[in-house]
Amino acid sequence: MVHYNSPLSAAQTPPPTCPKCGSHRTEVVGRSDNGTTLVLRCNACGERSRVNITSESEAARADVA
Repeated sequence: MVHYNSPLSAAQTPPPTCPKCGSHRTEVVGRSDNGTTLVLRCNACGERSRVNITSESEAARADVA
């Protein structure tokens, strides 16, 4: 059985939504050299977009490490 420190912690963060159509059917296809920007491809509309990583996802990444 897997135990988490906090009962509200998710095992995996939800995928980012597409800025164009709002779909959650996205995948990360690239990352900037400094690690602050993700390149997303939306599988619903085909749009490629750049999304800045928020401090919330930085905190989630720190919890894992």
